[in-house]
Amino acid sequence: MDERLMEMAPLYALGALDGDELGDFARSLPASPELQAELAGFEAVVGRLALLHATAPSQRLRPRTLGAAGFFPAPTPAPAVRREPASRAPWLAWAAVLAAVAFGALFAWERARLVDARRQAAELKQERDTLAAEITQARLQLAAVQEQLGREVAFRELVAHRESKQALLAGLAPAPAAVARVVWNPGTREAVLLAAGLAPAPEGKVYEAWVIAGGAPVPAGTFQVDADGKAVLRLPTVEETRSVKTFAVTIEPAGGTAAPTGPMVLAGAV
Repeated sequence: MDERLMEMAPLYALGALDGDELGDFARSLPASPELQAELAGFEAVVGRLALLHATAPSQRLRPRTLGAAGFFPAPTPAPAVRREPASRAPWLAWAAVLAAVAFGALFAWERARLVDARRQAAELKQERDTLAAEITQARLQLAAVQEQLGREVAFRELVAHRESKQALLAGLAPAPAAVARVVWNPGTREAVLLAAGLAPAPEGKVYEAWVIAGGAPVPAGTFQVDADGKAVLRLPTVEETRSVKTFAVTIEPAGGTAAPTGPMVLAGAV
């Protein structure tokens, strides 16, 4: 379809075409359904605008008409009132059409701006969520480093204390390659266990340390090993540490138990 003819459709609907353009449009109209549909749309708009500008007959029209027919005396002519030329009406309608087109363009532009604003908001939210996740991960890593540093500092202080003692724990049948060392202070009851050569605990199981003085073994904390089979456990301050005779490690259900139930993997006499 010739775009030039499509652009003529609103002018044809308003009666503003003449000359060659009017002839070209009229000849092309019967053979083009697209052009007919375009024209019908603009004619509907022009028709609605015409209804908006329609006015009721003047109250002076009836007596003047009947007077002309001899039923009433003709009224004295009123002074002429200057009126706008009728030819301006089509251009007013055309101006309304242009205003409607401009409004449509403005609406489309605002809609595009809204879509772009929503896209930018979604991108900013994703960046914010990603940054929040990174901050959370960094805090967890910092907490882990601080905890590790605290353990190392406490261990060095414990080792350096003049009252501290050490005991070596050997690997037993379930873990013959394992080895551990316990450093403890009988006076303060502080104790740290360092283990190496242990396989990961079975699923649903943990390693549990025990302090044995003269009676029943006393639970002294649970732990898991890292990828290298190593672990550092700061034992709780139990009274039995003052007079401990043996340190041991067993495999127990997750959460630990009050008394040994699983196989012993490490043990060492003081």
